[in-house]
Amino acid sequence: MFKDAFIKLDANQAQSMTKTINPFLDVPFDDSKTSVMVHDLPFYKDYFLAEIARHDQHPPVIRSAVCNKQGAVNVLNWTNTVIFHLNKTIPITLNDNNMMEYIHFFFTYVKGKHGRFLVVESVDHIEWREEPAPSGRKALAKMIFPITLKSKENDGTYIFKLCVVFKDSLFQAEAHIKPDGNITIINEELLVEDIPVADDVFGQ
Repeated sequence: MFKDAFIKLDANQAQSMTKTINPFLDVPFDDSKTSVMVHDLPFYKDYFLAEIARHDQHPPVIRSAVCNKQGAVNVLNWTNTVIFHLNKTIPITLNDNNMMEYIHFFFTYVKGKHGRFLVVESVDHIEWREEPAPSGRKALAKMIFPITLKSKENDGTYIFKLCVVFKDSLFQAEAHIKPDGNITIINEELLVEDIPVADDVFGQ
């Protein structure tokens, strides 16, 4: 899972990173009380993802940015606009080895008008509001499958089959990813609805 690959910075590194990112944020972060997690982004050469969290309220205030060691900061704002800008300017380099990681990155940090598509590859990736009964969990586990490459088209488009949670429902769908990083979700098929997932609250 994408989130599992984050590395937590030590206190000194976190303070330095917070001071770099702070001028670009809409809310101030006290660098002495902020934790910072970082994650390499193999599809953006020499760039990494930084996620900073302020824990003085609940839920924690969290902001994320794509940065490099030269001080570039691109704050993610839940739209695809920033990501598509990065895809053009860095630019993005997609291949067989990093395509699935890009899918997780994109859907983790892009929210549509009605919510996010949360990619899940096993029942353990679902954030539950309350644990389902063992029989229900087992039934869901049989429906969910890892991201699977369906085909690669002549124009360089990758087509993947995947499972997503949207609001309180589980779907299977196809994700079409162009070489420039543009993603389209099509052929959504409802698998089950009214599952007890946690609210999509992300410290905004």
